[in-house]
Amino acid sequence: TQTQTFATPVSNVSYTANYTAALRSPENPTTTIQGLNYSYFQGTWSALPNFAALTPVSSGVVSTFDISPRSQNDNFGFRFTGYINVPASGVYTFYSSSDDGSKVYIGTTLVVNNDGLHANLEASGQIGLLAGKHAITVDFFEQAGAEVLSVSYLGPTLAKQIIPASALFVAPQTLTRNPV
Repeated sequence: TQTQTFATPVSNVSYTANYTAALRSPENPTTTIQGLNYSYFQGTWSALPNFAALTPVSSGVVSTFDISPRSQNDNFGFRFTGYINVPASGVYTFYSSSDDGSKVYIGTTLVVNNDGLHANLEASGQIGLLAGKHAITVDFFEQAGAEVLSVSYLGPTLAKQIIPASALFVAPQTLTRNPV
């Protein structure tokens, strides 16, 4: 149960509201390794495109939200997917600092909307999470200017910090071989 105290500006009366934040259940995949999947795209956008409808130029695994696998400094985008391990149940604040646009999703829920053309700008959003590994997707695009993407979080047992590689996971790729 969360407690919040509010002061009403007109009557100078304060009141306390008690509420129970809905906490999202983790996916908790059975087998994971550290890292994030990435897909790298090239194109000119003024807002985030639907990356699911585009063909990536390249893809792979990185340890964190790293845009260095790009092959040019303008007109590109990334989609990062994987799992974030949150150590304790509670309300988490996620932040993205980007130039240009970015969005952070937990599962299919948009938590941070920092889209559009802009200089480096930080945006944030909150979501209630049960402890465990939750699906995370971060979309980012760069049109021109600086190339900046940073993803941070703050939680019940965590001070605000850039999400460390130790908290990020992917399901390992499985190779299916046809019998000879």
